[in-house]
Amino acid sequence: MKLFRRLISLDEALKAVLAYAKPAETEIEEIGFGDALNRVLAEDVYSPADSPPFDRAAMDGYAIRAEDSFGASPNNPVLLRLIKSQSEKGKESRVGVEIGDGECFSIQTGMALPNGSNAVVMLEYTKERGSELEIFKPVTPGKNVSFKGEDVKKGEVVLKEGKLLRAHDVGMLASLFKRSVKVYKRAKFGIISTGDELLNPEDAEPYEGENRIADVNSYVLAGLTEPIASSYRIGIVRDNYDRIKAAISESLAVDSDSNCHCDGLLISGGSSVGKRDFIADAVEDSGKLVFHGVAIRPGEPTGFGIVNNKPVFILPGYPVAAISAFELLVRPFLFAMHGVKEERKKIFAVARKKIPSAVGRTDFVRVKLFYKENEYFVEPIRVSGSGILSSMTKSDGFVVIEENKEGVEAGEKVEVDVWG
Repeated sequence: MKLFRRLISLDEALKAVLAYAKPAETEIEEIGFGDALNRVLAEDVYSPADSPPFDRAAMDGYAIRAEDSFGASPNNPVLLRLIKSQSEKGKESRVGVEIGDGECFSIQTGMALPNGSNAVVMLEYTKERGSELEIFKPVTPGKNVSFKGEDVKKGEVVLKEGKLLRAHDVGMLASLFKRSVKVYKRAKFGIISTGDELLNPEDAEPYEGENRIADVNSYVLAGLTEPIASSYRIGIVRDNYDRIKAAISESLAVDSDSNCHCDGLLISGGSSVGKRDFIADAVEDSGKLVFHGVAIRPGEPTGFGIVNNKPVFILPGYPVAAISAFELLVRPFLFAMHGVKEERKKIFAVARKKIPSAVGRTDFVRVKLFYKENEYFVEPIRVSGSGILSSMTKSDGFVVIEENKEGVEAGEKVEVDVWG
């Protein structure tokens, strides 16, 4: 294995990978809205009508004219005439019911507000007495009413092109009766773990053999990839140059119809400079090695190449280092490739203690968040080696300390990328 030619900065590495993202070439397909979760919109979605389409009750209770309730109290309830059926007013629809002075109408949440009414008094503050209703608490006009167009106005852009659709976005599509939607096609990324020491945790005996460990990275990387692109776990490839090169070639074959035919690869392990670290050589010999070695911690052995015009990310074997490289380089690449025009959730928090960092590298710091007196606070996870996976499960997110910054001082505000 050749030594790193040179360590490049995170900014240099990010510019290099994004140059190959080619979002303009991403294909578009039309799918049913029910299949749109974790897909990226390829069109603006407009509301065809006001939502809700009419004034409606926001609570179970009674529709009234608010002014008829003024002065009501537990000791001096207001009495209103209760319209119990639609036929009382000679109308066939509750929408057609006209509420006059001193009248009310029983209503459930979501029902259209009868004509003439402008408020809903909650059940808790009423009592029926035959054909009359006692009201014990006054309401103001508009109380407990969801007005027409309150949620979405007709013609409004409710979801913008480039949005990564979440569960509530799919719900919005359903509410608009948007039965099909245009989205960008999901690229398929193969995931390979390399290493003679790895065991498949799905079928191997726990801790089988000496110096053997479970393949963690392929599952972690698949989970990180799946909300953006399709992942395909190719499996474990042993530390053998020919096998690694063959796996790359087969996975990225242009004319392949096999299940492992992929649009890109994430390969972890064998990325450093040891005698059995072959990935960078295999990528370079199969296509083009764009860079190998990034000034980030953890994740220094990260690399990137192009084989058959397809991206190959070379990721470290330690799980935390692989996650670091994914968050700092792979995720931005996948976002750009799929036309995502949003960032992941971030919050500002105050550092509770100093977070050290060395100038000349970018640090990926796992952190714990605390909320007190209307403000977020953050502190680093104490045990933070690149092989300590529990440092990830105990963290709420991460802080990126830029290469020209010598740590974060206690009391300083920092930006936290939050998981999930």
